Amino acid sequence: MIEIKNVNKYFGENQVLTDVSVDIEQGEIFGIIGHSGAGKSTLLRCINRLETFDTGSIVVDGNNVGNLNEKELRDLRKNLGMIFQHFSLLERKTVFENVALPMECFGFPKDEIKRRVEELLDLVGILDKKDDKPRNLSGGQKQRVAIARALTMSPSVLLCDEATSALDPKTTNSILSLLQEINEKLGITIVMVTHQMEVIKQICTRTAIMDGGKILEIGNTEDIFLNNNKPLRKLLGEENIVLPSGTNLKLLFTNDMSNKSIITGMARELDIDVSIVFGKLEKFREDILGSLIINIPDGSLEKVEQYLTNVGMRWQEVDNEL
Repeated sequence: MIEIKNVNKYFGENQVLTDVSVDIEQGEIFGIIGHSGAGKSTLLRCINRLETFDTGSIVVDGNNVGNLNEKELRDLRKNLGMIFQHFSLLERKTVFENVALPMECFGFPKDEIKRRVEELLDLVGILDKKDDKPRNLSGGQKQRVAIARALTMSPSVLLCDEATSALDPKTTNSILSLLQEINEKLGITIVMVTHQMEVIKQICTRTAIMDGGKILEIGNTEDIFLNNNKPLRKLLGEENIVLPSGTNLKLLFTNDMSNKSIITGMARELDIDVSIVFGKLEKFREDILGSLIINIPDGSLEKVEQYLTNVGMRWQEVDNEL
């Protein structure tokens, strides 16, 4: 669907993207997260060439974005919807007129525009607001208008640039639920740029962490948060955990392991003392997942390893460089 390979971009002498490579699969919700200035919005805008890039390639649906002429680029952008943090609605036009604008620009018949706009306003839950002006809408309603407008040309990709950053937590949840529903109903690929952890955990199937214009880590969202590697800890501003002497293991509790008494069962069967050093639970989409760091006596690693492998537990040995 979207193949980004070795992309580099400069603003003057300042390199803002460095050798970025990402593959985004059709139909997934892919998150790009990082601090302000990490390069994530610049990368997103390179996908539809609102920003140019200096070297590398970006291929969308088989089209090499960097090689397209203006007409070809215009045709490609029909297939790439985009929503922004501040909605970008025309204040003098009604909700209906804002959503209809892309189809009007491409010369669609009025009856087809009316049918499509009302269909989309119903999908996003604001058909009753079609004659209102943006000034009469809440922030969440404005973003719903922006989402409907981005879908008018039936795109296969929706690019979201900090789409929930200007919204309160309750409204953010409603917009994320709407985007997830759109993804499931229409099969649209969604690329989410955000600095909000809850956005990533709530709807993204895979995630890339960016910092300083580079991709530091990429993978399944659950794995990134459960492994809690250095890029994520830096992003969260977490301090390293000071571990006790001895052997320390991190256990990763996926959904199918969450109801099993792994620790007590292991302590009884192996006749060893097990100390719990640190633990946390995280909600990802519909699942509750967790990680636990335990300390075991020196010399017991081999039998503990065998036990954990036998019960199907994911684990890794950790130290104070965690």
